[in-house]
Amino acid sequence: MAKFGSISRRGVTFGACVEAAPMTTEQLAQAIRRGDRAALPRAITLLESTRKDHREHAQQLLLALQPDSGKAHRVGITGVPGVGKSTAIEALGMYLIDQGHKVAVLAVDPSSTRTGGSILGDKTRMARLAMHPDAYIRPSPTSGTLGGVAKATRETVVLLEAAGFDVILIETVGVGQSEVAVANMVDTFVLLTLARAGDQLQGIKRVCWSSPTSWW
Repeated sequence: MAKFGSISRRGVTFGACVEAAPMTTEQLAQAIRRGDRAALPRAITLLESTRKDHREHAQQLLLALQPDSGKAHRVGITGVPGVGKSTAIEALGMYLIDQGHKVAVLAVDPSSTRTGGSILGDKTRMARLAMHPDAYIRPSPTSGTLGGVAKATRETVVLLEAAGFDVILIETVGVGQSEVAVANMVDTFVLLTLARAGDQLQGIKRVCWSSPTSWW
């Protein structure tokens, strides 16, 4: 059975994995099923790693947790930069928690094409939601992946569902006219729009408008 401890990428060790004791894949899977808040970011970082051995361990973990997934309602939220995605997600997340749900948020941030870095600042815009015990927010970089989501977004949803979250909110990067990859991995696709932004022809060109199940 595979074991792994700390995980690093580009010479930087991720905080959730610093000096972590080695765990087998099954031990990590069991911890996620229990809703262990320390195990979850550790496993997600494993999914996001580009190291070959980490990818192998990640695939083993996904196979172990696949039977525990598929029970959550997945919501994709997209829109142009500055439209208010983070604000809407916090309001929606708090409402859902008040209704008795456990809410996880995957907030995808763009990566610099020059440095490869990301700010990952969306969590700071959802301060109330981030502190709630029935919520979990995970910022993730696109790392060059196109379509508005991160490379490991779909895989991360499997982990969150196995951890017991019954509503998964996926916030895409600020998008333009054709970044609709998230629509293929959610049950409900929400497009946030700005009032009086462009003419009718501009609206017709927006491929995003043909995909959402809801407009805000």
